[in-house]
Amino acid sequence: MPETYNVIQIDRDLRPACYDRFHCLMSGCRLNCCMDDWQISFSKKDYLTVKKQKGSPELNRRLEHCLRRIRGEKMSEKSYGQFVLSAGQCPLLSENCLCMLQQERGAKVLPEVCRVFPRQENISPSGYLERSLSPACEGVLALLWELPEGIDFVSDPLPEKDRQFGRYREGNGLAPAFQTIRSLCIDLLQDRRFPLAERILMVGLALKPLAEGRTDISRWLLQAQALPESAEAAGLLAGADQEKALPLFLTNAVTVLFSPKSRGRDAFALRMTAFAWLGMGSDGDTRRILAGLYLTAKKRFEEKFAGREYFMENLAVALFFHLGLPNVDSPEQLWKSYLNFCNLYSIYRFAAVMSCRGGASGDAEELTRLLVHVSRSLLHSRDLQANLQDELFQNDSATLAHMAILLGG
Repeated sequence: MPETYNVIQIDRDLRPACYDRFHCLMSGCRLNCCMDDWQISFSKKDYLTVKKQKGSPELNRRLEHCLRRIRGEKMSEKSYGQFVLSAGQCPLLSENCLCMLQQERGAKVLPEVCRVFPRQENISPSGYLERSLSPACEGVLALLWELPEGIDFVSDPLPEKDRQFGRYREGNGLAPAFQTIRSLCIDLLQDRRFPLAERILMVGLALKPLAEGRTDISRWLLQAQALPESAEAAGLLAGADQEKALPLFLTNAVTVLFSPKSRGRDAFALRMTAFAWLGMGSDGDTRRILAGLYLTAKKRFEEKFAGREYFMENLAVALFFHLGLPNVDSPEQLWKSYLNFCNLYSIYRFAAVMSCRGGASGDAEELTRLLVHVSRSLLHSRDLQANLQDELFQNDSATLAHMAILLGG
């Protein structure tokens, strides 16, 4: 029997308040997304629009050989063409790191991905058009750095022309409660009475009953709201054997960073930094990790960024919202999405500490550099994220106790 769906009207947006303040750093960007070896694909409409453009002799010369068609199984409605990169960068990038096509013909002729990145829009099961910003852009991280009071969210009615319809599978009892579930999670992540790792574990404690099949959302909400008054999350962290937890945390971080599915210049930059810092073999052998070096860098990180703890909170909240978490397609997907969040955050934490390794500047610029590399390596690879989730289940590590290890670094 074919599946049936409930239809919902999308007539409002939902976005972080800082979304409206974002602007491209252009030539001031040190980690230009047009120079990062990204194979970004775009639609047939975008492909034909770029192909017919004319401008200066230099722009015309570059346009002659800048595009390629995508053929075979990888071709789709949204993946029809892509730019032919030159030494890892877009062929239309000028010497002063500005887009020649945009300069001469305007932003309207750019492929959609170039016009909107790092912005993203998704339809949520609760009926919002969610607008978010990817932390794969240093301009976004700069915004998060400037929000000591945390991230607020705003909503406005959509213009008539932008209204649309969404849907969710009939019988999915979690979907109508998505906004209630999401709001509770973000409230927990922003509860500054507790260390951030403890807050993330509280989110897991809140979601666990839903992942196990709880359907009474009203009763669930009352119990979840009471979690900050319990000592359960703190107990999970305290219960982790620190002598064993740190090596497991470090092993997990290096295993993820050295995954064969993590490709590109960003992954390479992270690996080379880890090589030099932790004294690993050229194959990324985790057995040679020196925990003492990590602990020294962690102490320096805490000293250097004292008073800036809110930044990692903002990063966690932005990540949670940007990924559309939790996934309420099913109880199993809800739990998998939480595990993915914990795993991703642990890698961000590892990279943040790595910014204060011996010999590094340990400043906001180095922190931003490494966090952008992590974002570009992990957030834009659905295959890699799915693989990370599956490995946790296959290794019997899909538990809150194991998440306490991942978050305890």
